[in-house]
Amino acid sequence: ASASAPASTSASASASASTATSTERSTSAASAADPACPGRRPYHTLLTSQATTYQAWQSRIMYYHFVKQRKLAGPCGEMGGFTRLVASEDGKPDGLEAEMPSFFVRQYTTAEIARYGHFGVLNRPFSVVQFADRGGFEALQEQFVYIAETDHVLMRPLPNLATPDKAAAFSFGYMHCGSSHQPLLDKFAPGVTYSDVQPVGPSPLVVSKPVLRRLAPLWLNLSLALKLDPVADRRFGWVLEMWGYSIAAAKLGVRHDVLSHF
Repeated sequence: ASASAPASTSASASASASTATSTERSTSAASAADPACPGRRPYHTLLTSQATTYQAWQSRIMYYHFVKQRKLAGPCGEMGGFTRLVASEDGKPDGLEAEMPSFFVRQYTTAEIARYGHFGVLNRPFSVVQFADRGGFEALQEQFVYIAETDHVLMRPLPNLATPDKAAAFSFGYMHCGSSHQPLLDKFAPGVTYSDVQPVGPSPLVVSKPVLRRLAPLWLNLSLALKLDPVADRRFGWVLEMWGYSIAAAKLGVRHDVLSHF
């Protein structure tokens, strides 16, 4: 079973001038293949956020440490460009784009999100799907993406932990799938067994762009479908959107290098 996003959730056809400028700046930090750095595989950091005062301050802290660690990594480090992917009302800029590269997409309206119990984190997969639909991935020079959240702080340079065919994700102790989950898997992801589902979420995650493009629509649709199901909603609770990602990955055969440190 699957659920589609509300009919009115398609991305806006146009972006504001400030968004376009920020998107251009977001790719400028990425460099082409450098013969002085053999084997370098840069990734682009995609910071998923909402246009709230709380997350704005978190984003400032996160971006400060990103810039610091990228500088420490040096010219051969794999930390490439940066984009704050922001879900906001009608996709309007929030003013923080002057401080860091930002790309604005619309958040679910109050009426739309009310259908899903005002579970605002659903804006995360919705944001990534809109980013993909508006050519965001094609605009990035890097072939890999690191999905981060606003409360993530990098304490050391982060290398590219993924390969073109295998993502890298943090191991969450509360995301282990067992036989008791099988009835829900049979309902929402036929053919997936509980042993296929890895204990990961969509962040922190390093993944190739083609894999993420393939994953994002199912990640969103499964998250929406699970939230509408009373049994799934009770079972998965506040991490339901993470389960939407991990089940989508299992359904599509996407495997992760599951790491206890990141």
